[in-house]
Amino acid sequence: SRYYPFHNLVSQVVGYVDRDHKGQFGIEHQFDPLLVGKTSNLVFDRAADGRLRKAIVDQLPDVENGADIQLTIDTGIQTILLDALKQGMKRAGAATANGVIINPFTGDILAMASIPDFDPNTYWNYDVSTFLNHTISDSYEPGSTFKLISMTAAFESGSFKPSDSFYCEDGEYQIIPSKIIHDHEPHGDLSLSDIFVYSSNIGLTKMVDQLGSQYIYDYARKFGFGIRTGIPLPSESSGVLREFNEWTRLSGPSVSMGQEISVNTLQLALAYSAAANGGYLPSARIIQKISGNGYEERDYSPIPVRQVMSKQTSEMLLNMMEEVVNRGTASKARIPGFRIGGKTGTAEKFIDGTYSKRAFISSFAAVFPIDNPKYVCVISVDSPKYGYHWGNETAAPIVKEIFERLIINNKEFIPAKPESMAQFAQSTYSSTSMLATANVLHKKENMVPNFLGKTLKQSIQEAKNLGLAIYPVGTSGRVVWQSVSPGQLVDTDITCTIKLESI
Repeated sequence: SRYYPFHNLVSQVVGYVDRDHKGQFGIEHQFDPLLVGKTSNLVFDRAADGRLRKAIVDQLPDVENGADIQLTIDTGIQTILLDALKQGMKRAGAATANGVIINPFTGDILAMASIPDFDPNTYWNYDVSTFLNHTISDSYEPGSTFKLISMTAAFESGSFKPSDSFYCEDGEYQIIPSKIIHDHEPHGDLSLSDIFVYSSNIGLTKMVDQLGSQYIYDYARKFGFGIRTGIPLPSESSGVLREFNEWTRLSGPSVSMGQEISVNTLQLALAYSAAANGGYLPSARIIQKISGNGYEERDYSPIPVRQVMSKQTSEMLLNMMEEVVNRGTASKARIPGFRIGGKTGTAEKFIDGTYSKRAFISSFAAVFPIDNPKYVCVISVDSPKYGYHWGNETAAPIVKEIFERLIINNKEFIPAKPESMAQFAQSTYSSTSMLATANVLHKKENMVPNFLGKTLKQSIQEAKNLGLAIYPVGTSGRVVWQSVSPGQLVDTDITCTIKLESI
């Protein structure tokens, strides 16, 4: 049997054990034979009065506990991701949202979440759709986030460099008689770097026509698209990358801009990890260690899949991603004083054989810090309300909030210029985070207090004063964990789970 002290926090990753003691979804399902342990029958005698007699000692069964599984998930980072997804989905009026945060060098999954989610302690109260881990189970057209792979193909071919210029037709280009390609904003001549920064479909199409579609296909395969990552979790989608002999005249340009191909969020995060770590596609790692009676331990050390680009190409791509945030399509991911890079994506959903003009997948793939990468974060938001459907309007602000809170919680992140601290404080004040060390006034009635170390009575009183709902796990001792990080600015109707233990 199971009790899940973190409730919704990692529900889709962990899964749950049902009333028949079977592991369902997530790790519980994938590793059920290891986790379940060894069961045996024990014979009792019943006395004349109906009571059960104690078993004879030599009848005691050989019972073994199941193995213990330690994940790579960091509960603090997971909390930040989940909070930001919930706030962002609510703000955009979206149907669902999911995201993943990875160490780009090891492939360790530090956080992975989908919302709506569920509480595995009361799974029967939730729709089965909330049990799915959408970061791996859903595949979707990535839109412009896929342009990273196209640029890699171009630079690795040796035929192009970032300064090469293309005429972008002032925003409208007829590639064949029946197909016109549009840009979001009209441009004349753009360098290849600026084609990426401003996300020009026309400039990219012209580059691909010179490069050749075969390069786009080959590098999409090299990055692992169309193939499952192999993460030990159930229901992973492979995505779709059609064989090259099935491509048409438009397939090269279309795939290069993230159409005619589908990916899952984890695949995209691994691709951006390769750009962040100097060129090696990492394997996704969510199992840190398995140990226990009867289990033969194996090595779960990170192993790269293959080299997909040179270090020189990765450095060029990181510079271009930083420019996307500084002056391109991801302005709402910018944090004063800190170097962030990424690429937005806004993809029309393919519904009933045609591209919708009202339903979109909005995404943002990001690297932080760009000069010494520690995190790759990819956020995907499904069907935000029209007007919030751009990646910069919906997904980029979610990533910004995540990185702000990582900065707050990690003293090693120092702004590039001392005067940037005040700018950062002002930036966090206007979003949903705060910098505890900055001399900035906040509205305390919307700020989650620090419950750590306090009693249940003290926590309840503080929460009551703020109109905040508390869900306690345990009743005695002191708070050792809270689901909403201290300093988070939230709506008053949010629930904060606290865990109490005797210290």
